[in-house]
Amino acid sequence: MAARLDDGENDGITDINVTPLVDVMLVLLVIFMVTASLIFTKTLPIELPKSSTKESPAGASWQVMIGKNRGFALNGKIMSKAELAGMMKREAMLNPALKVDVAADKGLPYGLIVETLDLLKEQGVRHVVLSVKPR
Repeated sequence: MAARLDDGENDGITDINVTPLVDVMLVLLVIFMVTASLIFTKTLPIELPKSSTKESPAGASWQVMIGKNRGFALNGKIMSKAELAGMMKREAMLNPALKVDVAADKGLPYGLIVETLDLLKEQGVRHVVLSVKPR
């Protein structure tokens, strides 16, 4: 009578090696962090004026940017003055408590900023915050 010796060599692998999984996830995390910083770039180059007191634009749901080239951008999308007016009118009608953050380059003439504020007011926007850099 032959006896079969079972030394456990033919058992399946029951342990999971998580080291390769962790390595892959860390590499993906680094790739995500690098590409996220490249993707998030301002569409208009602006240099905000400095202020010792900074009003927080908390709650501002839209951002209007006025670049050095006097171009406009709404939430990062470059558009003309007429397109900006149309979007703001539509949004102000949908949300009467709309808050807009205006970021303008410090080298722009004061008159252009006032014209932009007037444009927003004409479209029904009542709450505007001006963006500045803290000193």
